[in-house]
Amino acid sequence: MPDPIAEYHRLLEADAPAADEQARWLREAFARESVTFDGEPMPSFVRPHFVPRGDWDALRSQGVRVMEVAARVAREVFDGDVGRLCAFLGTPESEARWVSVDPGPPDVVLSRLDAFVTPEGPRFIEINSDAPAGFGYSDRMARLFQELPVFRDFARGLPVSYQRSDAALVRAVVGQWRPSGDAARPRIAIVDWAEVKTRPDQEILREAFAARGFECLLADPREVDIREGRLHAGGAAVDLVYRRAVLSELVEGEDDVKAFLQAYRQRLCPFVNSFRCRLSEDKAFFAVLTDEAFAHLMSEEEIGLLSRVLPWTRRVAERRTLKRGREIDLLPYVIENREHLVLKPAHSYGGRSVYLGSETSPEDWESAARAGLEAPWVVQERVTIPEEPFPVLDHETGEMTFVPLKVNANPFYVAGEEAGAVTRASRSSVINVSAGGGSVPTFVVG
Repeated sequence: MPDPIAEYHRLLEADAPAADEQARWLREAFARESVTFDGEPMPSFVRPHFVPRGDWDALRSQGVRVMEVAARVAREVFDGDVGRLCAFLGTPESEARWVSVDPGPPDVVLSRLDAFVTPEGPRFIEINSDAPAGFGYSDRMARLFQELPVFRDFARGLPVSYQRSDAALVRAVVGQWRPSGDAARPRIAIVDWAEVKTRPDQEILREAFAARGFECLLADPREVDIREGRLHAGGAAVDLVYRRAVLSELVEGEDDVKAFLQAYRQRLCPFVNSFRCRLSEDKAFFAVLTDEAFAHLMSEEEIGLLSRVLPWTRRVAERRTLKRGREIDLLPYVIENREHLVLKPAHSYGGRSVYLGSETSPEDWESAARAGLEAPWVVQERVTIPEEPFPVLDHETGEMTFVPLKVNANPFYVAGEEAGAVTRASRSSVINVSAGGGSVPTFVVG
């Protein structure tokens, strides 16, 4: 089978003016079809990400296994004592109060994993379960890419497909509802701040629920209330909350969202995801899944899988531990081996405050490592980031160049069902749309 990237680029190069025109059309289509971030068309490229079928099957199946093991271990570690787990993770007390409220499993219905597709198999570097975004964007982007003439030409020569997520997401969310009273179907509220940058993604998903016969609205957590023992939004009772407001922001504005949090505490309706999802997605939780101190919670097969697909991770601390079977003194090891490691705060998102050892001076690295003793930080083995050439067009000159970009594949988790993925690409090693990267849909070839 021809190299799909080379073949797609050959088609682009065959008619550079047409490629420029299609890139312009794609940006206009993103604006028209609500694929926007902070009011602007989602940064993207005129080529999607292509993943060979075998790599895709491994990415999806192993991602599901990671999610299932993580969610189970989060309930079993420290004999189920959430307070002890929060203390280990360094969970802020304001969040720990809510994480300790247990509405019962499943803790994680929806998630998005950050991964690298490598010749040795997938490597997962983060889990995003606390209000993951992108499901709607990805499906909509894929449909628009499939309308490009260059993509249609490409698809005539190679077997290529996209796995939609919307139907599985609707089933997964609605599956958490238990019928009561006279309601034949739940009324669903997608709850997030009205001014959030990813509001269009939620609107796309609202349309997905509506297309399947479910009444669904977007609601701000500051504007809900409780009446007659029911959570209300938009003037009517809510049967099911699809939560998109992240926990850290909810507790930061706790005085303004008292009714929303009270509804959660009193279990007035199911919340997807529950606040307990915050435990297994914590950046420090990889230190549970890869630390020999917790190996008794997993089978030998699970330990083998996690050691292959997760980076070695430890909470920054003064302690001794194992690295590749050899005992090390953790802090001196971190300071002396910065080129192979990454330091990051356990409780942030958007690529903020991430230190890549190979791109950090020895002085700044040691300072960050020692500061990590005073706050919940983690150190991770650095995984080599794959690169691929992407077409970059200068719309003023019409010139097209192929620029090597770092690529991060993000498979969605939807209660274990078949779901799709979105890919981010960037010149920077910190690959995030908020940090200046671009987003493209993920297509399977083969």
